[in-house]
Amino acid sequence: MKKTVICNISMKENLDQVIYSSTDRSLPVSDRKVSYPICAFLEKTMTSEDELDAILLVKKDKNDHYKKNIERFREELEAVNEKIDADISYTIIDSEFEEHQTVHEQLMKEIVAHISDNSHILADITYGPKDLPIVLFTTLSFVEKFLNCTVDNIVYGQASFENGRAVDTKICDMMPLYCLSSVTNTIQCTDPDKARRMFNTLLTF
Repeated sequence: MKKTVICNISMKENLDQVIYSSTDRSLPVSDRKVSYPICAFLEKTMTSEDELDAILLVKKDKNDHYKKNIERFREELEAVNEKIDADISYTIIDSEFEEHQTVHEQLMKEIVAHISDNSHILADITYGPKDLPIVLFTTLSFVEKFLNCTVDNIVYGQASFENGRAVDTKICDMMPLYCLSSVTNTIQCTDPDKARRMFNTLLTF
């Protein structure tokens, strides 16, 4: 199966490797210690028949920590794939750590350019600045609508911190958050009160 894995790369100097738990049957995870939870998920779901395009979204920090963190992702995914033997390719899309419209627009263009038509998409939004999930969600909406892609999973690694170390780590499903935008897009109404009622009704489903 043609799959595209999109992962936000951390800008932190030191990344903990932890075991992520899951209470969601749709998000099985291995007991491997990882920094990127998508790798623990892929170990349980990836097959030898998969063709995986890994797109790594990088914000270039001034201390170049992102370089080490790119290698950390590659090492973790290659370790996961050692026994599975899926076909994996890597694309690095880097941009400056700046909150400018032109930066966001260029990033969206590059992501779309590297996503194949009819691809199944998995994303990890654990790391990165606050603008990245917004840019990514907008991009995913476009490729679903126009490139016949399917967004299968969007994951986030939740953690508490004690003395600077990640604890109580678990993998979370962010698909409901992504789908909220499609909820508002289905409403067509000129009456504000009626629109509010329709919105509240849709959220109960």
